[in-house]
Amino acid sequence: MNGKYNYLLLTMIAGIFSVFVCSCTTQKQVKATASTEEIAKAISTDRWVFTANNVMPQSGRSRIVNGIYEVYCSSDTVLVYLPYFGRSYSASAAMNGKGPLDFQTTSFSFTKQQNKKGGWDINIKPKDNGEIQSLSFILYDNGFAQLNVLLTNRSPISFSGTVSPKK
Repeated sequence: MNGKYNYLLLTMIAGIFSVFVCSCTTQKQVKATASTEEIAKAISTDRWVFTANNVMPQSGRSRIVNGIYEVYCSSDTVLVYLPYFGRSYSASAAMNGKGPLDFQTTSFSFTKQQNKKGGWDINIKPKDNGEIQSLSFILYDNGFAQLNVLLTNRSPISFSGTVSPKK
């Protein structure tokens, strides 16, 4: 039993360390491509792109993302193309031949509020995708972003990355 708690503690420390490392490195990358004002305007007008740099499944180790995985958000459409590593609780969900985080929706509820740390808490709930319960973003005008995905028949997954204006 003690070994299980040691593994959990090490996994949590690795996750926190990876978020810290990503927040330190991605801030410089975003500053070169978009100013703080441009990012804040993009978030305010709901025309932004989340680019994943690190993925943290509920179990297992966090991983750096290889390739371009993004979420495009506008006021009328959300396009999600992200990797998924985790456990499926339903055989039919695993056998459809498509990743659970590869979809487009125009039917969704969208809530946005500014948080105490100067960022935005954004929650998107697709109405036409029974697999995804919610996409919960925390976006900052310095370009840092986090995403937590809650799924119906699979284990949750989190991402850290950057936010930039949609072109």
